[in-house]
Amino acid sequence: MTDAEAPSSGLFETATDQESLQRAAAAAAPTTAERADLAMVQTLDAALREPMYALLLSLADNKYVLGRRYAEWCTGAPMLESAVAAAAMAQDELGHARSFYPLLRGFPNGRDATQMEEKGWQQRQTSGMRSLDARFGTWSDFVATNLVIDTALTTLLSAAVEVPYEPLRQRARKIQQEEAGHWTHAAGWLRRPSISRTEFTWFGQPDDPVVTQLKAAGLLSENAEGLRKQLRARLEPLLDEAGLGEPLFGRQLPWDRWDPAARRLRA
Repeated sequence: MTDAEAPSSGLFETATDQESLQRAAAAAAPTTAERADLAMVQTLDAALREPMYALLLSLADNKYVLGRRYAEWCTGAPMLESAVAAAAMAQDELGHARSFYPLLRGFPNGRDATQMEEKGWQQRQTSGMRSLDARFGTWSDFVATNLVIDTALTTLLSAAVEVPYEPLRQRARKIQQEEAGHWTHAAGWLRRPSISRTEFTWFGQPDDPVVTQLKAAGLLSENAEGLRKQLRARLEPLLDEAGLGEPLFGRQLPWDRWDPAARRLRA
């Protein structure tokens, strides 16, 4: 990176030592592995770059906001062990988000993409699920989110562990391993959380343009309905045991409020 290309905003604005500025700029430059990930965009058919970008953006934003919501309970959990778990899961989710955001810059419409924290995550427009817009009111909300939203994100990634697009495949495999502890935590805490069925809309309608195109191209192994069935199969035995299966699965999804572009429900 040359002096002309060095970052000029935020972190390095007050630097006066030219050598220090150059070292900082070099540290901020993409690594060889990151450059390889960005170049992999060119292996995608041109028609698939927009849906893949939409999927990666949604994953990154949801992971980031979920991590921040978990972090808000690091000192408010009902038990010390729960607070430790909340902190660990927050760190996991924020790490996952930070692995997805750099990929966006390899896409034509993502070259100016910024991570959530670069502009203040509370103010930045997000494609995160509507259920994550507000703080959790109770620990039951935390458990419900851990059980349904966290598992929904993992279900989507489980459909990408064998896809030919390497940047997504590598992250999906690693995240799958790390998420095992999140499921164990949710299952262990399940009592009667305020679970909402609205999170099931995140996969999109049966003809969702993003998921449908990626499935047809072999970049996901399941379509939207297949992902919903996988999520239900994972949750149903646990929820039936707690008497929550019928309240959750017996209602229609609110498609009249679904925004397919933002991949979230409208108010």
